[in-house]
Formats: sequence, C-alpha cells, structure tokens
Amino acid sequence: YTQELQQLALTMEVLDQVTTENDNALAAEKVPVISEKTAKFLSMIHGYLDTRKQMDAKYADEDPGELLANFDVGAEVAKPSYTQELQQQSVDGKPVMSMSELYEAAELAKPVYEKIVQKLVDKVHAATDDDDDDDQVVFAPLKGAKRAEEKANDDYAQRVPGPGASWLFDIVRGSITFASTGELCKCMELLKEPDDEAEFVLVKAKNRFQNPTLSGYRDFNVCIQITVPNADGGSFQHICELQIHHIAIKSLSKELHSHHYYEFFRSYFDGATASLTERMADLEAIGDGEKLDSEYLTKMLTTCMDEVRLGRLIVFFRDYLGEYELAHKACDRLFVICENFGNEPINLAQIYNQVAMTYSEQKKWDEAIAYLEKVIDIQLKELGPDSEDVAMTYNNIALIYDEQNKQDKALELYGKAHDIYVKILEADNAIFGIIYSNMGNTYKASGKYDEALSWYQKAKAIIVKNHGPDHEDVGMTFVNIGDNYRQQGKYEEALEIYVKGTKILMMTLGPDHAWVKTAESDIVELRQKLGNLEDAS
Repeated sequence: YTQELQQLALTMEVLDQVTTENDNALAAEKVPVISEKTAKFLSMIHGYLDTRKQMDAKYADEDPGELLANFDVGAEVAKPSYTQELQQQSVDGKPVMSMSELYEAAELAKPVYEKIVQKLVDKVHAATDDDDDDDQVVFAPLKGAKRAEEKANDDYAQRVPGPGASWLFDIVRGSITFASTGELCKCMELLKEPDDEAEFVLVKAKNRFQNPTLSGYRDFNVCIQITVPNADGGSFQHICELQIHHIAIKSLSKELHSHHYYEFFRSYFDGATASLTERMADLEAIGDGEKLDSEYLTKMLTTCMDEVRLGRLIVFFRDYLGEYELAHKACDRLFVICENFGNEPINLAQIYNQVAMTYSEQKKWDEAIAYLEKVIDIQLKELGPDSEDVAMTYNNIALIYDEQNKQDKALELYGKAHDIYVKILEADNAIFGIIYSNMGNTYKASGKYDEALSWYQKAKAIIVKNHGPDHEDVGMTFVNIGDNYRQQGKYEEALEIYVKGTKILMMTLGPDHAWVKTAESDIVELRQKLGNLEDAS
C-alpha cells in the first residue's frame, strides 16, 4: 500500500511538471516577439510619457492661470512671408549671397544684439519691480558654420528668393531665463509692442507655452530684426534669434533630459515633426496610463475587449513600427471580439480591411487582394452597389494592381470607383482629387504621359478648390507632374514644376519629411542632367 502511494505521488509530480511545462509553453506562445528596435521604442515611450507628465504638472504649478499659454504673440509675425525684406543682409545692405557674407554681417551684429537684449531685460525688471538674481541672460557663440551650411542646404535650398544662407536667422542667438510668469509676459509685451526707444522689430514669434514641444518643453522663441552700423557710416539689417525661458521649466527639463526624447522620436519618424504630437497621443490612448512593454502587449493581444484601442494599436504596429506579425495578432484579437458579438458582417469587413492593409504593407499583394475581395463582397451585400465604402475599396484594390504593374485592371477599378462617386457626391468633392491623382499615376506608369498630365491637372483643380493652393497634396501633384515631364526627357519643364511643388511640401511638411527629401534628390538629378546637356552642346 505504501509503495502504491509513493508511486501515485511520483506520477502526480510528473503530471504537475508536464502541466507546468505546457502552461509555460502556451504562455510563451502568447508573448509577442518584438524586435530590438521596437523594444527600445517601447522603453523610450515609457520615459517620454513620464517626462511629459512631469513637465505638464510643473507648468500648471508655475502658471495656474495659463497667462503664458494664452499670450497672443501676434498673427502678423507668427508666419512671416518669405519676402526680400526679411532676407539677411550683407554689410552693404544687400541680400547676402554667400555664407561668408552672412558671417561677416553676424560678427558686426552680435555686440549690437547683446546690448539690445540687455536693455530689454533691464526694462522688464524696471516694469515689474523685480531684479531677481535667478534671472539669466546667455549669449551663445555664433552658430557653427558647418551646421549652418547643412541647415541652409537641407531646409532652405529651394526657398525663393535665395540663396538658402539668407534665411538663417539663428547665427546670432541668445536666451533670457526669467524666474516669474509676470516677467515673461512683460518681456513679450515689450517685444510685441516696443516703445519709441526700442532698437528692434519683432519679425517672428512662436508661443510654445501654447503649443509645447513633444517632450512638454515650453518657452517663447522669437526673431528680432536690428539695425547694425557698418564701417562706411551706413547700416544694414540683421535678424537674430532670442529664446525666453521660465527657470522652473528649464531646470526640470534639464534634470529629466527631455530633449533626448524629442530627438529620438524625431529621428524615429524620419523628421515628420508635424505628425509627432498626433502619434504620441495615439500611444497615450493605447497605453491608457500603463507602461507599454512586452507584458502589456501580451495582455492587449489576449484579453483586450476595446476595439478602438486595438485598432489604434494595429495602425501603430503596421504603419510606424513595421511589426506586421503583431498587427496580425491584434487583428486576430478583433476577430475574437467580433465573434463574441455575433460576427456582424460590417464589423468583419472592417477587420478584413485591416488585415488587407497589413498584407499590403508587407507587399504580399495577392493576400491583400484576397481580403479586400472579402470586404467588397460584404459591402455590396450589406450596403449596396452605390456605397461610398464600396467605391473606396475599389480604389484600394486598384492601388494594389498598380503595385503589381497591372495598369489595365487598376484603371478598370478606378473607373468603377469614379462612377459611384459621380452618382453620390458633388463634382468638386475632395475625393475626386484622390481618384484623379491615382489615375494620373497609373497612366504615367503605362507611359501614357498626355493622359497622365490631363488627370493630374484635374486633380490639382479639385485639391486647390477644397484645400487652397498651398496644401501638401497640391505640392505632391506638382511633383507628380514634374516627374511626368522628367520621364519624357523634358527636363526644363520638369525642373520648374518640381521646384514649385517642393517649395509647397517644404512649407507644409518640413524639410526632413521623406517626400521633401525625395523631391530634392530628383531636383539635384534634373540639374545634373541639364548641366550635362549644356556641356554636350
């Protein structure tokens, strides 16, 4: 009997061990396998969110009435026009033509600027009856020539009138750090509405208390134009940068290394700074106050019942991290939720669409089309043949046919989408701009350049009517037209249109955006081709 009990105990121990191993194996299957790059990204997110929370709390403590956030810097200087009056001048008063002329002017401007800034600080102290020992005025050395050259070439090479060096406003720079909110407000008042003794004009101002940086840093960033005497008894104008900080916010930022997070995410998203705030808001919503790490993702992908958060997670995995398997796992979780609610057809179609988009990003075109065909079947049955959703799915399938160089099939589906939109939308609806642009791309890929140009022109007219002449889609349409000319060997026409489009993209997307960099690269290539043709003739 004792031997039987011992044998039973041994058997139970073995069974427990096997069960534990099986449980561990199942758990291991549930843990998402993430790349080292994504692991670092998730770690940085946690640090960023904590930093942002502390920076926001510090500002709330220092300025409970939000006087700084509500300070109107003046719409007339918020987005200055790129006119000759605002170009940096050489010592003889003409627009600078080279980096050496800019630095020659900057050397003379620096001591004048420093005196003006110090007078400004003295006036603030006099007006506020405050001469706080903690206030700081710092004048930086002239901006490094190498960095200035890079900025002129990368950010302002296409700005008209040129050259790029004439738009560098931060060669001469300094900062003021005040200890109180009242001092900052008074300083901005004096800058915005200077008295008769002022020796400067405010030409540009940014209120980052109203629109903080990604990491939550807040300050005022302004540019002032000053008059500088030259050696001949005349004078010239020079624009200098001035940053105005709050000491409590600046000290906390330094302690938390907040700029480190900004630089990381700016680099991660290829400099698309315009979308950084939106992306980080997505992450905060996905995390819902918890630390975004492997353990949290496991919970999200196995137990989450929030469709909206999962949808955001899919977009982030797919479009920004390139973690396609994780995106598919999140889609699987949506299928589970959908099943719990009775597999509503339209809900299924939305998930199929997410799966298709993920396959498309992976360039698995056949799989993507297979899922989009499931989407279209449901939409036709549930919504009818004239639904806007049906038209958009036709458009999405056509885009994939374009990728497969199946232009005839693509045009057929663009045509179906177009016919539906014509029935249900006004003729100038913005969606026609998208369809016409896509058709232009398809005709261009087919070598039918005249037809492509015609569709691009139609697209541009619709986009301008809906969004104005300076919208990024207008810039991209110009670039597409330029490429259409380039492929025909019409390099002069191409260059002119490319420059026009790139200028708009630069203003709307910023110099570091991938579209801008690609367009600038094409411009360099076009100029080389034109140069070679001139040499040959």
